[in-house]
Amino acid sequence: MHSTQDVRARVAEAESRVARLERGGSQVATGFLVGPALLLTAGHAVRLSLGASGVGPVAGMVAVFPFSHDPGHAAAQDAVRIPLTELLDSSPPAPDDPVPHGMQTAEDGLDFALVRLAGHPPDLVEPNGLLRPRGYYKPFKEDYAFGSGPLSLFHYPLRLLLDYSKTEKVLRSGESRVRYRGANTLDGSSGGPLVTEDGSVVAMHHAHRDGMNQGIPTSLIVSRILAGPRAELLRDALARPLPPARAREGSVVTRRSGGAETPGDGARAIGAAMGALLGSRAPGATVLGPDGRPVRVTNARQVAECFRTAGPRAVPGIDPVVEAARTMDAASGDGALTAAVLAAALIGEAADQRTRGAGSRELLRESVEALDLARAALADLAAPCSRPDAVARGATADPEVAEAASAAALLAGPYGVLICEPGVTRAIEGPTVHQGLRVPAGHAFPYAADAPGTDVWTRRIRLVKPYVLLLDSVTGDGEAFRRLRGRLGAEGSPLLVLTTADDCDPRGGRLLRALCDPADGPVPTVVRVPAGRQGHQRRRSLALLTGATALTESSGVLPGTAWFDVLGRVALAVVSASETVLVGGGHDPRMLNRWIVSAGALLELAASDDERSALEEQVAWLTSRAVSLAVGAETEAAIAARTDSAERAAHTAQAALRSGTVPGGGLALLRARAALPDGAGGPGTRVVRTALAAPFRALASTAGLTPDDVERWCAAGDPDTLDRAQSTGPFADRPEDATEIVLLALDTAKAALTGFLTGS
Repeated sequence: MHSTQDVRARVAEAESRVARLERGGSQVATGFLVGPALLLTAGHAVRLSLGASGVGPVAGMVAVFPFSHDPGHAAAQDAVRIPLTELLDSSPPAPDDPVPHGMQTAEDGLDFALVRLAGHPPDLVEPNGLLRPRGYYKPFKEDYAFGSGPLSLFHYPLRLLLDYSKTEKVLRSGESRVRYRGANTLDGSSGGPLVTEDGSVVAMHHAHRDGMNQGIPTSLIVSRILAGPRAELLRDALARPLPPARAREGSVVTRRSGGAETPGDGARAIGAAMGALLGSRAPGATVLGPDGRPVRVTNARQVAECFRTAGPRAVPGIDPVVEAARTMDAASGDGALTAAVLAAALIGEAADQRTRGAGSRELLRESVEALDLARAALADLAAPCSRPDAVARGATADPEVAEAASAAALLAGPYGVLICEPGVTRAIEGPTVHQGLRVPAGHAFPYAADAPGTDVWTRRIRLVKPYVLLLDSVTGDGEAFRRLRGRLGAEGSPLLVLTTADDCDPRGGRLLRALCDPADGPVPTVVRVPAGRQGHQRRRSLALLTGATALTESSGVLPGTAWFDVLGRVALAVVSASETVLVGGGHDPRMLNRWIVSAGALLELAASDDERSALEEQVAWLTSRAVSLAVGAETEAAIAARTDSAERAAHTAQAALRSGTVPGGGLALLRARAALPDGAGGPGTRVVRTALAAPFRALASTAGLTPDDVERWCAAGDPDTLDRAQSTGPFADRPEDATEIVLLALDTAKAALTGFLTGS
């Protein structure tokens, strides 16, 4: 007899280690892990020929593992899909095996295939939030006495869920085959492991013949592999200890009455959740929330919202990490996860150093110095971007989106306006060019979370077909504007105010405050355009592009007479904290062309550098263009998600064109770490050295590196060693990262650490 705990343990191991194999979306076989990123399956499943090896036989094949052990989730939702990248060793079927017609056979054929996966699958998430290491099976390499007890077969017989079958009458048939009954082995079962009651894999199922199932003893397969060219891989896997069950590291931060034991607990918990998404090609991940329960998330914003519900002030360390992710998302459209993982690691390590007696002031000084050294080393790694499409692929899992976003970025150029819009078809339409302008000025007043068009996460305001009011520093009581706002509110149209007035200006300030009084209805979006010596040309350019009449003391049109005839219009306005993008102004094309010609002629006659600079800016504003990409999909929800993905990829590609690229996968940060003192630095330096490896550790876990491999890479302080590792390791095919985004992530994480140490 066996306890239910023993049975559950065997099933749990199988759920972790047994995969459904697909080719072109169709199920073809079963396979099971026998080492770090090593999988064993039936040879005929990969269409073997004599002497087969390399990428060809497994091209297009994918191993599908469950992500979480939770019957309440659909199998497709929990799937972790890992490509098969190389056939390492194999043996074809024997002549009397039931195999597909035309497949080559061999007299001593064992019908197995040892393949390499693109990475080891991540830990399995239990319903209670515990993380279970997948580990792998160590195939039994001794001659097993078949018939001494029943075996369990784990397989995928034309099902999305793993089946568990108990065998009967296990018999040894000759030297190389085992026969048994009791398992319903439909198509797709080939390659499933046969496991003893104590969890040892002693055979692999490969066929059904003459009313009996048939398997191959693992002792024969192991002997064949150990005598072949890949012996070291299997020998190393057999010699390694299996990973122990992990404690819930950083998973539960509400340990005592809703509060963390140390400020580092909260930072590490949200950092682990952010890191689970870092570099993920799958649409999201299941992470551990603040209460230790699994939560499905797809981006940094969802992780932040999940942890904010825990009461971030009651769990120190969460707030600055959330703010780092938000700031990064708002500033660059990408890199939020990297910034959050870095910030979490910095704060967690700094909290540990403080518990050991380090002072906050000295810790901050040393950390800032070390971060500045790392930043300088990181900037030195930058190389010109020759493949923006490769960089875009790092920002989206959708190859079609990456290709379209890259093409749009090349058309817009490094500094051009690039807008991704929801489309009306299922496809991504080719980029189109419109009139557009990037104004280096953001919102003049704080955002209201419930203001129409405001994204509460990035704090960007998106105004569709807004009216535009151009306002100079003029006097007025605002009564006409109140009436105008009432008319706009009734029409349901937004209002964008572009002004050179300052709210501290005794003349225009009072008018602006009256204009933005929330008691009069929806508050307009106000952008304060820098005036200076070029203020006149800027107002004129904005008037020409939008079709608005600028209200100035010299215009003869004063605020008291403002009505619809003084308003301009644009197709789209996007206002952030630092800039405003205007697309598709309601201008008169003939008048605009005359002004462009006139400004060009005046530029040749400019008498001073100031005059020339003002005219050059005016020509640039009047001739500016915007590239628009219409993104389609099957449903409205899918269109919204795909548009967001395209925008992130496009901005990343543009950033790479502007600033160049650095090695991706966290390798650039590891190389920058080499610029720091090793072992001789103080607590602040140790904080930064540890934190700079955090993004790589998170990505390495997804890529399937073992803990020993991760430590070996992290310990490599020699840039040449990392260069060789980058060209041969699991990160060899990773896209590179845009330099300015990695630098901004480092700066954002530094700001989070500074706020944590100075505010606590």
